[in-house]
Amino acid sequence: MFASLGLCLSCEKRQGTVVTPASPTASTTPLPSPTPKGSTQAQRIEKTWASKFRFSTQSIHKSHTGIRSYEISVEYPQLEGRRSRSALIFNRWIKGKVVGDVQRFKRLEQAAEIKDRRKKLKPVSITEGLEISFIVYYSDGRLISLRLTHSVMAVGQMHPVDYYETINYDLALRRSLRAQDVFGPRYLQVFSRYSRSHLKENYEMDFSKDELLREGTAAKSDNFPNWNIVPDGVLISFEDYQIAPHSFGQLELIVPYSELRAVVRKSALRFDSNTEQNLK
Repeated sequence: MFASLGLCLSCEKRQGTVVTPASPTASTTPLPSPTPKGSTQAQRIEKTWASKFRFSTQSIHKSHTGIRSYEISVEYPQLEGRRSRSALIFNRWIKGKVVGDVQRFKRLEQAAEIKDRRKKLKPVSITEGLEISFIVYYSDGRLISLRLTHSVMAVGQMHPVDYYETINYDLALRRSLRAQDVFGPRYLQVFSRYSRSHLKENYEMDFSKDELLREGTAAKSDNFPNWNIVPDGVLISFEDYQIAPHSFGQLELIVPYSELRAVVRKSALRFDSNTEQNLK
Protein backbone atom coordinates (compact mmCIF):
# COMPACT_ATOMS: atom_id res chain seq x y z
CA MET A 1 0.00 0.00 0.00
CA PHE A 2 2.72 2.45 1.00
CA ALA A 3 4.75 1.57 -2.09
CA SER A 4 1.74 2.28 -4.30
CA LEU A 5 1.10 5.55 -2.55
CA GLY A 6 4.69 6.58 -3.05
CA LEU A 7 4.47 5.73 -6.75
CA CYS A 8 1.35 7.81 -7.10
CA LEU A 9 2.81 10.78 -5.31
CA SER A 10 5.98 10.60 -7.38
CA CYS A 11 3.93 11.36 -10.48
CA GLU A 12 2.26 14.40 -8.95
CA LYS A 13 2.96 17.57 -10.91
CA ARG A 14 2.77 20.97 -9.36
CA GLN A 15 1.25 23.30 -11.90
CA GLY A 16 1.17 27.05 -11.91
CA THR A 17 -2.53 27.26 -12.71
CA VAL A 18 -4.30 29.55 -10.28
CA VAL A 19 -8.03 30.00 -9.83
CA THR A 20 -8.33 33.74 -9.42
CA PRO A 21 -11.12 35.02 -7.18
CA ALA A 22 -13.81 37.16 -8.70
CA SER A 23 -14.43 40.72 -7.68
CA PRO A 24 -15.25 41.01 -3.96
CA THR A 25 -18.61 42.51 -4.84
CA ALA A 26 -21.31 39.90 -4.21
CA SER A 27 -23.50 38.84 -7.08
CA THR A 28 -26.67 40.86 -7.48
CA THR A 29 -28.31 38.21 -9.66
CA PRO A 30 -30.31 35.88 -7.41
CA LEU A 31 -30.46 33.07 -9.95
CA PRO A 32 -28.79 32.19 -13.26
CA SER A 33 -30.46 32.79 -16.59
CA PRO A 34 -33.91 31.17 -16.80
CA THR A 35 -34.12 27.68 -18.24
CA PRO A 36 -35.86 27.60 -21.63
CA LYS A 37 -39.48 26.64 -21.10
CA GLY A 38 -40.11 23.00 -21.94
CA SER A 39 -36.43 22.14 -22.24
CA THR A 40 -35.44 18.51 -22.81
CA GLN A 41 -31.82 18.96 -21.71
CA ALA A 42 -30.63 19.50 -18.15
CA GLN A 43 -29.33 23.00 -17.50
CA ARG A 44 -26.22 23.55 -15.41
CA ILE A 45 -25.28 26.50 -13.25
CA GLU A 46 -22.67 28.31 -15.33
CA LYS A 47 -21.71 30.64 -12.55
CA THR A 48 -19.34 31.15 -9.64
CA TRP A 49 -19.51 33.80 -6.93
CA ALA A 50 -17.09 36.30 -5.43
CA SER A 51 -14.29 34.43 -3.70
CA LYS A 52 -11.98 35.65 -0.97
CA PHE A 53 -9.21 33.14 -1.64
CA ARG A 54 -7.00 32.18 -4.57
CA PHE A 55 -6.56 28.51 -5.42
CA SER A 56 -3.85 26.73 -7.37
CA THR A 57 -4.56 23.57 -9.34
CA GLN A 58 -2.46 20.54 -8.46
CA SER A 59 -2.53 17.42 -10.61
CA ILE A 60 -1.82 13.69 -10.58
CA HIS A 61 -1.36 11.74 -13.82
CA LYS A 62 -0.83 8.00 -14.02
CA SER A 63 -1.28 5.32 -16.67
CA HIS A 64 -0.93 1.54 -16.83
CA THR A 65 -0.82 -0.84 -19.78
CA GLY A 66 -1.85 -4.43 -19.22
CA ILE A 67 -4.86 -6.74 -19.18
CA ARG A 68 -6.68 -3.90 -17.45
CA SER A 69 -5.17 -0.77 -18.93
CA TYR A 70 -6.15 2.46 -17.24
CA GLU A 71 -5.45 6.15 -17.14
CA ILE A 72 -5.75 8.49 -14.18
CA SER A 73 -5.98 12.27 -14.56
CA VAL A 74 -6.78 14.20 -11.42
CA GLU A 75 -6.90 17.85 -10.42
CA TYR A 76 -7.55 19.26 -6.96
CA PRO A 77 -7.36 22.72 -5.36
CA GLN A 78 -4.87 24.16 -2.92
CA LEU A 79 -5.22 27.45 -1.10
CA GLU A 80 -2.63 29.96 -2.29
CA GLY A 81 -0.89 32.60 -0.19
CA ARG A 82 -2.43 31.54 3.13
CA ARG A 83 -0.14 30.42 5.94
CA SER A 84 -2.74 30.02 8.67
CA ARG A 85 -3.09 26.65 10.35
CA SER A 86 -6.66 26.32 9.02
CA ALA A 87 -5.46 26.83 5.44
CA LEU A 88 -2.68 24.27 5.85
CA ILE A 89 -5.12 21.77 7.32
CA PHE A 90 -7.54 22.29 4.42
CA ASN A 91 -4.78 21.79 1.85
CA ARG A 92 -3.64 18.60 3.53
CA TRP A 93 -7.24 17.37 3.93
CA ILE A 94 -8.35 17.88 0.32
CA LYS A 95 -5.11 16.40 -1.03
CA GLY A 96 -5.48 13.35 1.21
CA LYS A 97 -9.07 12.88 0.07
CA VAL A 98 -8.17 12.93 -3.63
CA VAL A 99 -5.06 10.77 -3.23
CA GLY A 100 -7.24 8.29 -1.34
CA ASP A 101 -9.68 8.18 -4.27
CA VAL A 102 -6.80 7.51 -6.66
CA GLN A 103 -5.46 4.71 -4.48
CA ARG A 104 -8.86 3.03 -4.22
CA PHE A 105 -9.24 3.10 -8.00
CA LYS A 106 -5.76 1.62 -8.50
CA ARG A 107 -6.42 -1.16 -5.98
CA LEU A 108 -9.64 -2.12 -7.74
CA GLU A 109 -7.89 -2.18 -11.12
CA GLN A 110 -4.97 -4.19 -9.80
CA ALA A 111 -7.28 -6.74 -8.18
CA ALA A 112 -9.29 -7.07 -11.41
CA GLU A 113 -6.11 -7.58 -13.46
CA ILE A 114 -4.87 -10.30 -11.12
CA LYS A 115 -8.24 -12.08 -11.40
CA ASP A 116 -8.25 -11.79 -15.21
CA ARG A 117 -4.67 -13.07 -15.42
CA ARG A 118 -5.53 -16.14 -13.36
CA LYS A 119 -8.40 -16.83 -15.76
CA LYS A 120 -6.01 -16.28 -18.70
CA LEU A 121 -8.29 -13.67 -20.19
CA LYS A 122 -7.28 -11.36 -23.01
CA PRO A 123 -6.79 -7.64 -22.38
CA VAL A 124 -10.05 -5.71 -22.20
CA SER A 125 -10.98 -3.72 -25.29
CA ILE A 126 -11.18 -0.35 -23.57
CA THR A 127 -8.91 1.80 -21.46
CA GLU A 128 -10.55 2.24 -18.08
CA GLY A 129 -10.05 5.50 -16.33
CA LEU A 130 -10.57 7.93 -13.50
CA GLU A 131 -10.72 11.67 -13.96
CA ILE A 132 -11.30 14.08 -11.08
CA SER A 133 -11.91 17.77 -11.66
CA PHE A 134 -13.14 20.54 -9.37
CA ILE A 135 -14.97 23.83 -9.33
CA VAL A 136 -14.79 26.34 -6.47
CA TYR A 137 -18.18 28.04 -6.35
CA TYR A 138 -17.53 30.43 -3.48
CA SER A 139 -15.29 31.18 -0.52
CA ASP A 140 -15.30 33.68 2.32
CA GLY A 141 -13.39 34.03 5.56
CA ARG A 142 -14.90 30.85 6.95
CA LEU A 143 -16.33 28.75 4.11
CA ILE A 144 -14.96 27.06 0.99
CA SER A 145 -17.76 25.73 -1.21
CA LEU A 146 -16.55 23.42 -3.98
CA ARG A 147 -17.48 20.32 -5.95
CA LEU A 148 -15.38 17.39 -7.11
CA THR A 149 -16.49 15.51 -10.22
CA HIS A 150 -15.34 11.91 -10.54
CA SER A 151 -15.61 10.67 -14.11
CA VAL A 152 -15.22 6.89 -14.24
CA MET A 153 -14.87 4.64 -17.27
CA ALA A 154 -15.05 0.90 -16.63
CA VAL A 155 -15.65 -2.35 -18.45
CA GLY A 156 -19.32 -2.74 -19.35
CA GLN A 157 -20.00 0.98 -19.67
CA MET A 158 -20.93 2.64 -22.94
CA HIS A 159 -19.55 5.97 -21.74
CA PRO A 160 -17.91 7.53 -18.69
CA VAL A 161 -20.24 8.21 -15.76
CA ASP A 162 -19.83 11.30 -13.58
CA TYR A 163 -20.22 11.13 -9.81
CA TYR A 164 -20.28 14.27 -7.67
CA GLU A 165 -18.85 14.99 -4.26
CA THR A 166 -19.82 18.38 -2.88
CA ILE A 167 -17.75 19.97 -0.13
CA ASN A 168 -18.67 22.85 2.14
CA TYR A 169 -15.52 23.21 4.19
CA ASP A 170 -15.67 25.23 7.41
CA LEU A 171 -12.25 26.74 8.08
CA ALA A 172 -13.16 27.48 11.70
CA LEU A 173 -14.31 23.92 12.45
CA ARG A 174 -11.59 22.54 10.16
CA ARG A 175 -13.89 20.00 8.54
CA SER A 176 -16.56 19.61 5.89
CA LEU A 177 -20.05 20.57 7.01
CA ARG A 178 -22.73 17.88 7.23
CA ALA A 179 -26.38 18.38 6.43
CA GLN A 180 -27.29 18.38 10.13
CA ASP A 181 -24.81 21.21 10.72
CA VAL A 182 -26.59 23.48 8.23
CA PHE A 183 -30.22 22.37 8.05
CA GLY A 184 -32.97 21.67 10.53
CA PRO A 185 -35.75 19.10 10.27
CA ARG A 186 -37.73 18.86 7.03
CA TYR A 187 -35.03 20.33 4.81
CA LEU A 188 -35.37 17.30 2.52
CA GLN A 189 -39.05 18.13 2.03
CA VAL A 190 -38.06 21.65 0.97
CA PHE A 191 -35.43 20.34 -1.45
CA SER A 192 -37.91 17.84 -2.89
CA ARG A 193 -40.77 20.31 -3.25
CA TYR A 194 -38.64 22.99 -4.87
CA SER A 195 -36.91 20.57 -7.23
CA ARG A 196 -40.22 19.15 -8.44
CA SER A 197 -41.66 22.61 -8.92
CA HIS A 198 -38.57 23.67 -10.88
CA LEU A 199 -38.75 20.60 -13.11
CA LYS A 200 -42.47 20.96 -13.79
CA GLU A 201 -42.06 24.62 -14.69
CA ASN A 202 -38.98 24.33 -16.90
CA TYR A 203 -38.85 20.86 -18.42
CA GLU A 204 -40.99 18.51 -20.45
CA MET A 205 -41.51 15.94 -17.72
CA ASP A 206 -44.58 14.07 -16.48
CA PHE A 207 -44.40 13.10 -12.83
CA SER A 208 -47.60 11.06 -13.09
CA LYS A 209 -45.99 8.67 -15.58
CA ASP A 210 -42.29 8.75 -14.69
CA GLU A 211 -41.39 6.61 -11.69
CA LEU A 212 -37.66 7.41 -12.00
CA LEU A 213 -38.47 11.11 -11.79
CA ARG A 214 -40.69 10.66 -8.74
CA GLU A 215 -38.20 8.44 -6.94
CA GLY A 216 -35.21 10.63 -7.81
CA THR A 217 -36.81 13.75 -6.34
CA ALA A 218 -38.41 12.17 -3.27
CA ALA A 219 -37.54 13.65 0.13
CA LYS A 220 -34.74 11.18 0.89
CA SER A 221 -31.18 11.90 1.95
CA ASP A 222 -29.87 9.60 -0.79
CA ASN A 223 -31.44 11.93 -3.37
CA PHE A 224 -29.88 15.13 -2.02
CA PRO A 225 -26.32 14.41 -0.85
CA ASN A 226 -24.83 16.93 -3.27
CA TRP A 227 -25.42 20.50 -2.14
CA ASN A 228 -23.26 23.61 -2.06
CA ILE A 229 -23.75 26.74 -0.01
CA VAL A 230 -23.53 29.85 -2.21
CA PRO A 231 -24.63 33.45 -1.57
CA ASP A 232 -27.86 33.03 -3.59
CA GLY A 233 -29.02 29.86 -1.87
CA VAL A 234 -28.16 26.17 -1.91
CA LEU A 235 -26.97 24.72 -5.21
CA ILE A 236 -28.15 21.14 -5.72
CA SER A 237 -26.41 18.79 -8.17
CA PHE A 238 -28.25 15.67 -9.36
CA GLU A 239 -26.39 12.50 -10.26
CA ASP A 240 -26.39 10.91 -13.70
CA TYR A 241 -29.46 8.66 -14.17
CA GLN A 242 -31.03 9.99 -10.94
CA ILE A 243 -34.10 11.56 -12.51
CA ALA A 244 -33.75 10.80 -16.23
CA PRO A 245 -31.63 8.89 -18.78
CA HIS A 246 -28.03 9.85 -19.45
CA SER A 247 -29.08 11.77 -22.56
CA PHE A 248 -30.93 14.29 -20.37
CA GLY A 249 -27.75 15.27 -18.55
CA GLN A 250 -27.13 16.12 -14.91
CA LEU A 251 -29.44 18.78 -13.55
CA GLU A 252 -28.26 21.62 -11.33
CA LEU A 253 -30.51 24.14 -9.62
CA ILE A 254 -30.40 26.68 -6.82
CA VAL A 255 -32.90 26.62 -3.96
CA PRO A 256 -33.09 30.30 -2.96
CA TYR A 257 -32.84 31.30 0.68
CA SER A 258 -36.40 32.60 0.53
CA GLU A 259 -37.43 28.91 0.39
CA LEU A 260 -35.03 27.86 3.14
CA ARG A 261 -35.67 30.31 5.95
CA ALA A 262 -37.64 27.78 7.98
CA VAL A 263 -35.07 24.98 7.72
CA VAL A 264 -31.62 26.57 7.58
CA ARG A 265 -29.54 27.08 10.71
CA LYS A 266 -28.47 30.70 10.40
CA SER A 267 -25.67 30.20 12.94
CA ALA A 268 -24.01 27.82 10.48
CA LEU A 269 -24.04 30.30 7.59
CA ARG A 270 -21.80 33.19 8.56
CA PHE A 271 -21.48 34.84 5.19
CA ASP A 272 -20.99 38.39 4.15
CA SER A 273 -23.75 40.94 4.81
CA ASN A 274 -25.36 40.41 1.39
CA THR A 275 -25.89 36.71 2.03
CA GLU A 276 -27.12 37.27 5.56
CA GLN A 277 -29.65 39.71 4.16
CA ASN A 278 -31.06 36.94 1.97
CA LEU A 279 -31.84 34.92 5.08
CA LYS A 280 -33.88 37.64 6.78
